[in-house]
Amino acid sequence: MKLFRSKSNAVLGVDIGTHSIKLVELAGSYANPRVIAWGVAPLPVGAFSENTIANSELISDALNGLIIKSGAKGESVAVSVSSSHAITKVLGMPVDISELEMEEQISIEALHFIPYPIDEVNIDFEVLGPSSNNDQENDVLLVACRRSIVDDYIDLIEDSELGLKYIDIDTYALERVYRSQNSLTANSDQPVALFDVGSSTSHLMVVDDERVLYSRHQNFGASQLIKLIRKEYGVSADEAEEILHSSQPPGDFLTAVQEPFVEMLRQEVSRALQFFYSSSAFSNIDSIVLSGSCCALNGLAADLEMKMRTKVTVLNPVANATVQMNRDAITRMAPGLSIAYGLSLRGLM
Repeated sequence: MKLFRSKSNAVLGVDIGTHSIKLVELAGSYANPRVIAWGVAPLPVGAFSENTIANSELISDALNGLIIKSGAKGESVAVSVSSSHAITKVLGMPVDISELEMEEQISIEALHFIPYPIDEVNIDFEVLGPSSNNDQENDVLLVACRRSIVDDYIDLIEDSELGLKYIDIDTYALERVYRSQNSLTANSDQPVALFDVGSSTSHLMVVDDERVLYSRHQNFGASQLIKLIRKEYGVSADEAEEILHSSQPPGDFLTAVQEPFVEMLRQEVSRALQFFYSSSAFSNIDSIVLSGSCCALNGLAADLEMKMRTKVTVLNPVANATVQMNRDAITRMAPGLSIAYGLSLRGLM
C-alpha cells in the first residue's frame, strides 16, 4: 500500500542502466515540458550481469529509494530495454491493409529474421508513414525483444508497486530528446551523428530529418574514463566517481585524464562513422551530438570538435524545459539524464 505517494498523471522516465538508475518526471506538454522531479542513484554490484537484470530486488530497492529522495509523485512508469536486446526492421505494407491483416503479415515476416522461437518473443509495430520507395506502401517499424527480458522489467516495476505504462527502446528515447531540441537539427543536407556514451558501451545513431539511417554499438564507455582516473590518482572506483563529478577536480585532471580520454573518444567516434560511410551513400555528417554523463566534462565537446574538425555539441534534454528546482545542478547532470527524459517525454506526446 502506498501511504505517502500522492496521485499524478505524470509518467516517470526510469533509465535502468548497468551502473546506475536515472529518473526524470515531467509535467506540462510536449512543447512546454516542466521538470518536477529528477535524480540519479548508483546500483550495487550484482544488480546486472552481461547487460541483463541479475538481481531485481537490488534494483527495486534502489529505485524506491530514488523515488523517495527525488520527491517524484507519478505512479506510471516508462522504462527502456537496451537496443542491443531488440531486433528492429522496417517493412513495406500496402496502404489499404487492415490492422488485423497487418498483424498477421508481420507475424509471418518476423519468422524470417527473428533468430528465436516466435513464442519466446514480444513483437510490436508502428506505422511510420508513406514509403519513399513505393507510393502504394507504408513503412512499418517492427520491434522484437525476447519475452524473458521484457518480463524482467515488468516484474521489477510491479515489485516496486508502480504501474508500467511503456516499455521503450533506449535509443528511441534518445532520438525523441534530440528531435525535441530544434537548435540541434542539421544546417545542411548531411545527417547528424548522435553518440551516446554509456557505462561500458556506446551507441552511434545517424539520423536525418525523419528517421534513423544507421545504428551501431561499440564496447567503449565511461568505464574507460574511470580507469584513467584510478590509474592516475591511485584511487578506488568510488573515489574515481567522486573526482569525475567534482566541481573542483585535481589541477592536472585536464592534461592527465581528460585529454587522453578525448583522444580515445575521437578514435571511437571516427571508427563508428567509418562503418557508416562504408555502408551508405554518405561521406560526411553535419555535426556530432554527444550524450552520456561523462560528456558533461567542461571543455570535452570543444576538444573533440577541434580533433574531429566537425561541430560537436552535448545533448542537454532540459534546455527547453522549465525546471522547478536547482537548474544548475540538473544542467550539470543533464547529458546523463537524456534517456530518462526521453522516456518521460513520451508520456506528454
